[in-house]
Amino acid sequence: MKDIKTNAYAIKVATLWKANTNIQFFFDSYAATSYYTSYLTKFDKIVTNEFQTIIKKCENENVDANLKVRKLGNVFLNAQ
Repeated sequence: MKDIKTNAYAIKVATLWKANTNIQFFFDSYAATSYYTSYLTKFDKIVTNEFQTIIKKCENENVDANLKVRKLGNVFLNAQ
């Protein structure tokens, strides 16, 4: 593997998928649920900082709730 951030144990999967993968094995439902929910709800610091900036800016400009939600949604969708 040339890329140091690619998981070496999944070389065949990475070659076929043409992307890095994070394969996890679970032996109980609690571990699977815990991993899955933490993975889905993780945020980048950049996204969190952008959210805070937008919220402060909207509060200073008295932006209505609909526009605020739309702006936050755009940041979220573009960060994924």
